[in-house]
Amino acid sequence: MRVSESLVIGADPAAVWKIGGDTANIADWVPAIEKSHQVGDLRYATFAGGGGDATERIVEHDDAARSYVYEYVSGPLALRVYRSRFTVADHADGAEVVWEADFEAEAAEEEPALADAIRGIYRSALQSLSERVGS
Repeated sequence: MRVSESLVIGADPAAVWKIGGDTANIADWVPAIEKSHQVGDLRYATFAGGGGDATERIVEHDDAARSYVYEYVSGPLALRVYRSRFTVADHADGAEVVWEADFEAEAAEEEPALADAIRGIYRSALQSLSERVGS
């Protein structure tokens, strides 16, 4: 299943990427994550509200293209496959941030609910990123 969320932020794309492209510190702007850190290519994130710990692998990181890709390694979500791309692109009104994922749940009937949850996480995070860049 594929999910995608995007938001145009009225700020310089480099300023947006400086925050959004910092893969180790996503807890600074993703409300669903209460803490995060990175060791090598592995990112460790703790979901807010006792949601558990996740490990993700950063598989691509391109500062020039302002884009990175990560995969879910382990955690509380019942995912067989999860690969996500976060990109900050130039836009006439500033920067367009696109966050998308392709995933497979362990049980196909769980995919619609997981897609809704992932979309919600992405939407709230993009709004938070916009507010953070603006401050």
